[in-house]
Amino acid sequence: MRSLVHVFLAAAALVLVTAGTVRADVCVAIEKNGDVLSAQEQTAAVLLVTRQFEQEGEMVVQSGCTKTYEVSHARLGNTIVVTVTGAGTRWEGVALGTDDLPAVYAQIVRAIVTGRPLAGLSVVDRTNVTASQASARRVHTDSTWYARLGYASLFGDRAYGTPALGFGYRAELDSLGIDVAFLNFQFSPSGYYADSEASAASWLKLSGLYFLDPRANRTAYFGGGLSYGRSSFGSWDYPAYNQYPYESHSNWHGDGLQAELSAGYEFARATSLRLFVQTDVVLPFYNAVSETFSRTGPIGRDRRYAPSLIVSVGLGR
Repeated sequence: MRSLVHVFLAAAALVLVTAGTVRADVCVAIEKNGDVLSAQEQTAAVLLVTRQFEQEGEMVVQSGCTKTYEVSHARLGNTIVVTVTGAGTRWEGVALGTDDLPAVYAQIVRAIVTGRPLAGLSVVDRTNVTASQASARRVHTDSTWYARLGYASLFGDRAYGTPALGFGYRAELDSLGIDVAFLNFQFSPSGYYADSEASAASWLKLSGLYFLDPRANRTAYFGGGLSYGRSSFGSWDYPAYNQYPYESHSNWHGDGLQAELSAGYEFARATSLRLFVQTDVVLPFYNAVSETFSRTGPIGRDRRYAPSLIVSVGLGR
């Protein structure tokens, strides 16, 4: 038992001695040639970098160090480029003003100690985010409110030709766009003397678009998305009162989710006024239903798939 204790103590002493010899004491200095900070700011920079090394578990000394890191600063307007050199390696970060320097020092020192790259978020935490990282650089989008008018065909028990209109909002990058369309209607005149009628609607449609020639003033595009809508076509079939058996049939109707495929051509993309011609294919995820009634009530129902084809011209600003 006593021999085991001696072995343990010897191993612990060896670990401590090895740690003491491996530990690399660090020196921090300002690279005098070309540094743009004042003498007072240089002193503060050394103190801040020293504190960051200590927070990362490194020992910073004034002399007798095994590793020396030199810090330099270059300024262009409000942008300060921080460069740290040492151990044959170079690290570089960008600060937006002197207030941003502590965060840059923290990221560079963490990269030195851990060996992680400065790029990305590998050395970033909630305490050292720089101003340039906090202010995300957004890509400009062109946005347009539009209205469109056209003609549609609803394919039910037969093809119904109907006028079509709708409204929407479109946000475009160079090659991609997002289209939010609402209150898109297909309608036909109805009344007492109309022997049949058809109508359809997409209450709300969300779709993505891809522009084939993204930087051109005019380009073809295509896309697709989902919508919620309904369709109705045909008319009530009322038999003669003395007909036997007495059966009446309702018109066809249904509602639900729909897939919509779009293809078009957009003009005047370099201006604030947009003109486009677009074809849409509406593919419902539901069937239209027609119910059969007797004098005592409903006795059955039939189902029919009813897609639509719409060609329209849109104008937006």
